Amino acid sequence: MTHAKTARKRTRKPARALTRLSAAAVLTVGLAILGSADGALFPGGAAMPAAETAALPQPQAVIWAIDKDGDGVTDYYNPTHGGVRADDIFGSGEFGAIRDAGKRRHEGVDYVAAPGAVVHAPIAGEVSRLGYAYNGQGGYRVVEIVNSATKMKARVFYVSPSVEVGDVVAAGQEIGTAQDLSTRYPGITNHVHVELRDPQQRVIDASEELPAPT
Repeated sequence: MTHAKTARKRTRKPARALTRLSAAAVLTVGLAILGSADGALFPGGAAMPAAETAALPQPQAVIWAIDKDGDGVTDYYNPTHGGVRADDIFGSGEFGAIRDAGKRRHEGVDYVAAPGAVVHAPIAGEVSRLGYAYNGQGGYRVVEIVNSATKMKARVFYVSPSVEVGDVVAAGQEIGTAQDLSTRYPGITNHVHVELRDPQQRVIDASEELPAPT
């Protein structure tokens, strides 16, 4: 396979632009809206003075993409723009969390996603497999991506795929939409499950590579 950073064999959709959500920008827009209201907060509808605006705490931007090797191309991408699933009635979405009363450990990381939300490729590579979770029960799908250059593999569960086997995708490119888990797991926090394997095909903690809100 040709490495996704240098060429595309058959890309069905153009790579999505890298996404950066600036909370500071949201705050600035919000202040402008308040300043243009009826003057209840800012007499006369005047905007807050620039000096006072600058004095406010400025939230840090949330960056969804990581260029690990510094070559200007994204290596890892948060697949849902969501955080890691916290504890709910079915446990935690963290890597290594207890499953089946301690009989096994969680081999992936769950990223919160509303049903129907866009899911992005966590790594660049070729779509090597479109499978089913739970032997097809419930129609839950799995998208597998393999990078022949880095030897990394990603499996993304609970995705209605918009890609096909053989497609070459960039990290951050849309690969489908999140499926609804509430039928199988009533009360669970909806999410996609991401498993990452290193070049030796050992399962690793995806949260140590993929960016997420803290």
